[in-house]
Amino acid sequence: MRTPTLLGLTITVAAVLACGDSQGPGGGSGNGGGGSAAVLLKDVEVAHLPSPYYHFEYEPDGRIGRVSFASDFLIYDVLYQDGRIAELRDNTAGNMDRLQYVYDGAGRVETVNYVNPTGTVFARVGLTYDGDKLSKLDRERQLAAGFTIEKTLSFSYYADGNLEEIVDHRPAINGQEATTTVDRFEQYDDNVNVDAFGLIHNDFFDHVVLLPNVQLQKGNPARETFTGGGTDYRFEYTYTYDEHKRPLTKGGTATILTGPDAGRTLPLSTVFSYY
Repeated sequence: MRTPTLLGLTITVAAVLACGDSQGPGGGSGNGGGGSAAVLLKDVEVAHLPSPYYHFEYEPDGRIGRVSFASDFLIYDVLYQDGRIAELRDNTAGNMDRLQYVYDGAGRVETVNYVNPTGTVFARVGLTYDGDKLSKLDRERQLAAGFTIEKTLSFSYYADGNLEEIVDHRPAINGQEATTTVDRFEQYDDNVNVDAFGLIHNDFFDHVVLLPNVQLQKGNPARETFTGGGTDYRFEYTYTYDEHKRPLTKGGTATILTGPDAGRTLPLSTVFSYY
């Protein structure tokens, strides 16, 4: 199931890590940062969804040790080698997949291989960069004809480094028609962003991928517009913050722009907690 954003899950298209750095989502040079306190995100709770929607646990040195999704629908232990993520090991009952990380010469995540319990790579995520900015994500899956691209996310940015658009293209595969959607973000503030890691996790049944040292959003957008998915939406966000500029709540409204329900609005509510 595809969704425009984490909060978009609360509406009819929903159901869902550039994480900051290995210290945790939104920390350091990654998904935000800039507050006077370390950003060790604990829980992301989205109204009307399994809670917590995302949960993080940390090692004594501040590195992520475990992450879970959708009230433990997926649970991962995070393993490190040479100070960087080497593997996410799925410990969910009935699922023993491993996500193995491959780095390029600049130390950026180049490929994440999805490995099943028999040791077979059944899917992989490839990352392309423009300098230090993530510009493209391709997800390939092993089909009868070999590895085939099933999703491409293309990222563009404002001059200040905040994400402007995500273009999500799904080619025609296995009888499904090709689709392209556009997610546009506007009116950023200068506070700390802690939830941009969820932007690349826009398929509910896909694995959670944490991307160390990738920064998609520095601040928090007040407006998001999602188009091309059959029904178009506009999200208007409001936030409350703590003394370290970290978001405590993310509220607002979603407005349906097209179709028989055009003009209908729905409330949005997300709560963040920290260690």
